[in-house]
Amino acid sequence: MGGLNEPEPPAPAWTPTFPVIRRLDHLWYQGERWLCGLVFLAMALLVFGSVVSEAFGTRREWSDVAILFALCVLGVRTRAVKDGETRPPWLMSLVLALAATGVVIGGVFLAIELLEGHSIMIQKLALVMMIWVALLGASMATYERSHLSLEMGEKVWPGKVLHLVKALGHGVASAFCLAALLLSIDLVASQRHLGVGIEDTDWLKLWQAFLVVPYAFGAMAVRFLAQAATLATRTAEPVEERLPT
Repeated sequence: MGGLNEPEPPAPAWTPTFPVIRRLDHLWYQGERWLCGLVFLAMALLVFGSVVSEAFGTRREWSDVAILFALCVLGVRTRAVKDGETRPPWLMSLVLALAATGVVIGGVFLAIELLEGHSIMIQKLALVMMIWVALLGASMATYERSHLSLEMGEKVWPGKVLHLVKALGHGVASAFCLAALLLSIDLVASQRHLGVGIEDTDWLKLWQAFLVVPYAFGAMAVRFLAQAATLATRTAEPVEERLPT
């Protein structure tokens, strides 16, 4: 008789189940990646532009231009040169540095023109975007099966029932996400009834900013439930080994 800690028998070669659904889920995941990347980029540009606007909104010093031009010259002259490429002569380097300086100065004045006096709005929008990035990231982590889990507990269970234990854990996680989905829908509905807007904006309501919450919990509930089913039936895709990042 085998012991309780008998190792799990080797799994047969994996055959994808429900390929159409898996393909749709992958496309769904790719859309989340693009949306998350765009929101993160917009957040970074908005915050950086706000900092630039606050720093140079009332400052007009030629010394800043000279320092910027010197840094551009240094960048042009010290950039990596590819094989077969020659470094531009000094006159061309100065022209390129002057053009880069002009572009940066133009960007600074554009940031001042668009963002000056809107620091409160930018802070609120940055917080909203941070929530979107975090929850979209949580949904993507569920797809990638890279969410946090208590792996030490897997060492306690016999190999023959380990897949059932994992399936149960994913089922519980799906149930939790479903409960959070219902609560978040009620939250969005109540905020929509109140009609509260984001401070210093007249085009974004609080309930619209919270739309990502029910979406993320709904997506995670579906994915956890699907993973629970594939784990229970031993049809889950093998987890790819990942190095720590």
